[in-house]
Amino acid sequence: MGHSVIRCYLGFSTVHANDFSERLESRAAELSRLFSKSHSSFLLGLDSLHDAVDAAQHSAETEATSSLDRGLSALAESGCDLILMAEILSGIDTDLAKRGAVEPEDPLIYRERFFADIDYDEAYRNLAARGAALPERVFWAEVVSSLQSGGASAGSRLLECQLRKLQANLHDYIRAVEAMRRLPIQELACSLHGFETAVLVMGFIRFMTTCTYISSLCGHVMLLHEQEFAPLVAAEV
Repeated sequence: MGHSVIRCYLGFSTVHANDFSERLESRAAELSRLFSKSHSSFLLGLDSLHDAVDAAQHSAETEATSSLDRGLSALAESGCDLILMAEILSGIDTDLAKRGAVEPEDPLIYRERFFADIDYDEAYRNLAARGAALPERVFWAEVVSSLQSGGASAGSRLLECQLRKLQANLHDYIRAVEAMRRLPIQELACSLHGFETAVLVMGFIRFMTTCTYISSLCGHVMLLHEQEFAPLVAAEV
């Protein structure tokens, strides 16, 4: 458990650690770093495309071309980071499955049974009451469905799926912009202000929101696990 919803999306324990959890924490930290980098590159890319339109409208063709190239390069870099993030999530899912087969008592594995016992409606109400959830349970249902059916592994697969879809949409957008670059400036400006950018922006928001929900719920089941074993630990001491 911790303050970073991506770095701590698995709900790591604050009182117990082993080589397995530390390895996953390291990979989650890389996931968080890549998201920040990808999102920053994405926003810079959109700004550069906007600069290209502004420059072209003032007949600054050289500057417009440079800004367009710079924007496409930043968007491509963002897409590469999304692919790396999806690969990390796939690896985490695989690691959880392997650990479950050989070490079912590991806290990150044993706690899985608590996902079936959570009162998800109460969990959402608690988040919403603190302003920590989107209204109308936006993106909530798919998180609950995933965690109830497959625990943290299913949560990782959901996040991976979102990233791969976002990357595919970003790739299609880059190709579309490349095809537009020979259009008259007014047509280019209208095309760059289409719904495609909103789809991409919402893709990043969806991933971040999903991580927030999963982090909260994984942290909750880890707390339930620690509360169950606290009396046993105290007795041994």
